[in-house]
Amino acid sequence: MAFTVCKMFLWFIIYSFIGWVYESTLCSITSRSLVNRGFLNGPVCPVYGFGALIVILALEDQAGHVLALFLSSMLLTAVLEYFTSWILEKFFHAKWWDYSKWRFNLNGRICLGGALVFGILSVLLIEFVHPVVSGLVEKLSRTAVYGASSVLLVMMTADLFATVRHILTLNGRLAEIQAALDGYKDEMVQRQRERVDALQAKLEAIPNLDAFRTAFQEKLGVLPDQDELRERIQERLEGMQSRLEERFENSRFHSQRIQQLLDARDFQDRRLLKAFPKWRSTTYAEAHEKLRERLDPRRKDASSTPQQDPKTEEKE
Repeated sequence: MAFTVCKMFLWFIIYSFIGWVYESTLCSITSRSLVNRGFLNGPVCPVYGFGALIVILALEDQAGHVLALFLSSMLLTAVLEYFTSWILEKFFHAKWWDYSKWRFNLNGRICLGGALVFGILSVLLIEFVHPVVSGLVEKLSRTAVYGASSVLLVMMTADLFATVRHILTLNGRLAEIQAALDGYKDEMVQRQRERVDALQAKLEAIPNLDAFRTAFQEKLGVLPDQDELRERIQERLEGMQSRLEERFENSRFHSQRIQQLLDARDFQDRRLLKAFPKWRSTTYAEAHEKLRERLDPRRKDASSTPQQDPKTEEKE
């Protein structure tokens, strides 16, 4: 039993490596730069290994029945991809890939095009690839199987531990940055609301306001009523979002600690952001985007932006 499990683990590693080659090649071509595609640091994509094992164990007896194998594997791999996406999102509070812009997608987690590709790959796996891989593993001695599987298990476990630890640490960094961003935005929006309330109070204090509005409209025809005025004010407050974020770095919320968190140049950060271009935090979206901007070599470092006078910001 243990020997069989070790052989299956070697299958898993081999197919994880083949999946990594496929994904890395595809992403490197589309991005025109070398990409180490995969959740882990090593040259493996475990989801491909799990997918291959599930297809082999569940559908190997359908070899020779190409259409049935294609349809069954397409459904099976789509379910696996969907739940992998869901589990990663729930555990790490982030979306690692997103098919929302693809036609016939389900919650952005899977799409028809991807399912068709995995169906074809599964047919190739059962009909052509696995007989060769299984034959090669069968030729290994028991000592080689036990030794190789043990070494690879230790290496993959260490890689998994390091990757998960880093992502959890990164979420902690993002939480601090997001808290500072939220505090700054709340303060600035509150200031604007207070100014709007003061202006509205002054308008309401004007004697014969209705007569003034009527006379003004007769001349220019542009004075909005109260409801329209409130709508315009709300639109302006919502439109302030990007401007507020730009001024964040000159505020009291942008402390030395936040600067250090943003300036950290971690290898894992760069690798994951490059490997998963559509990776987005579902909990700390703005902090994640700001960190992404800092790590993007095409953008100028924010530290080179001229500092604005705090008094000027106070007036704004």
